[in-house]
Amino acid sequence: MTSETLDYADVARPAIALWRKVLAGVVAVVTVVGFYLLSAGTLVLNGTTSLPHNGYAMVSWPIVPWKGGYVAFDAPSVVDARFRGLTFIKRVVGMPGDEIVWRDGAVCVADDCRDLLPSLAEKGFAGLPEGRVPDNMYVVFGDAPDSLDSRYAVVGLVRKDQITAVGLPAPVPHWTEVQAWLK
Repeated sequence: MTSETLDYADVARPAIALWRKVLAGVVAVVTVVGFYLLSAGTLVLNGTTSLPHNGYAMVSWPIVPWKGGYVAFDAPSVVDARFRGLTFIKRVVGMPGDEIVWRDGAVCVADDCRDLLPSLAEKGFAGLPEGRVPDNMYVVFGDAPDSLDSRYAVVGLVRKDQITAVGLPAPVPHWTEVQAWLK
């Protein structure tokens, strides 16, 4: 072979080696993420109408709530017996430092306002007091108008150490859709 002759094997060898390294890196990242999701992740199915989505992909570590994300926490002890032992999943609307105000009978955080339900107010469920959200505390609202959430003092602000998981909506069909498919 002369110095002017180009051997394609010599040119292709470094490119193939680079692609193998890239592929090995991608496989390693996917494997690590997969094991993480298997160990810290879960898919939560929602059988109620209090949330607009039927499923939520949640992780239990690290617990890093963000505005607009969803958090899971144990139902408050004051709720009806049928809810005891269940996990509440609510959307984060207020972060530490945000202001809680009342406007026209509604609890508002960052222009997201929720009216108190007359049926719950009659039972003595008071609204969340005005003020600034303290460190490591969050305001959470359900997406349904009749949700039992932070607008009521019985739920109140959710402490970070009460949050068991954080996550996002997952595209899961409602159980009634699945039932119709099986017919």
